[in-house]
Amino acid sequence: RDRPKITTIIFDVDDTLYDVGTGFTAHRNIDGATSFMVEKLHFPSVEEALVVRNEYFKKYHSTAKGLVVAEADGKFPPLPEGVTLPPGRTNIFDAGDLDDYWASKLDFSLLGGPDPKCVDTLQSMSDNPNWNLNLVAFSNGPRKYVSRVLKEIGLDSFFPADNLFAVTDVLPHCKPDKASFDLVLKSVGARPEECIMVEDSMKNVRGAKALGMRTILVVGRGRRRGAPTNEDGNDAKLDENAKNAEATKAGDAPDESDPAVDAVVEVASEIGDVLNMWLGA
Repeated sequence: RDRPKITTIIFDVDDTLYDVGTGFTAHRNIDGATSFMVEKLHFPSVEEALVVRNEYFKKYHSTAKGLVVAEADGKFPPLPEGVTLPPGRTNIFDAGDLDDYWASKLDFSLLGGPDPKCVDTLQSMSDNPNWNLNLVAFSNGPRKYVSRVLKEIGLDSFFPADNLFAVTDVLPHCKPDKASFDLVLKSVGARPEECIMVEDSMKNVRGAKALGMRTILVVGRGRRRGAPTNEDGNDAKLDENAKNAEATKAGDAPDESDPAVDAVVEVASEIGDVLNMWLGA
């Protein structure tokens, strides 16, 4: 039986559309998350915030989802004396607050600006009349933050508002929950078997594969299994940054041998080669 025609490519954003070696992910997951927790959620120290952040990120691979559950589990400190919640709020944590905080306070210069090869790859995917693909972004990060990342790396024009999905659009769900994928697929009018999921997270790759999607795993520049190691300054720094990023995502490092993985690339700009193989030129 012929496989259904591929109509839709769903891209994760963080560590997928930019390289894991930038240093931005460790900055977001450690500095960005813990600073928010101390300033806005009243954790007494960065160290105590990091313990809770790590415990729940390991379970949910989303800071926003993790903090929703952490509060429900009673892991937040009590509100300081004299501090009250805004009118109508019953929870200390609101994903919109995290969204605003990250979108305005993170150091987006770490992303290094647009990667011309990645921009060209997405442009050629958009322009190919034989493929006629719908490009969708789906992130476990909050929406304003994700939009800012896409703008900083020069890819925002490929993902108009209707084709951009963030954790704040699918809460209380997040990837890899089936319900989160169902919502996105319904919104863009696609069936799983018509989709390719491009991801760096093994949990999300497995979730997408279980629904019937084809999968492309992005492992990071110079991080293919068997790739030569180069210890000169720049490559060593990239490798250190990638390891620091993976340390913030415990148990979810890329695994090329996993049966849920259909294809592997180092960076998103290499996806065109896979599509030429699968879909023809």
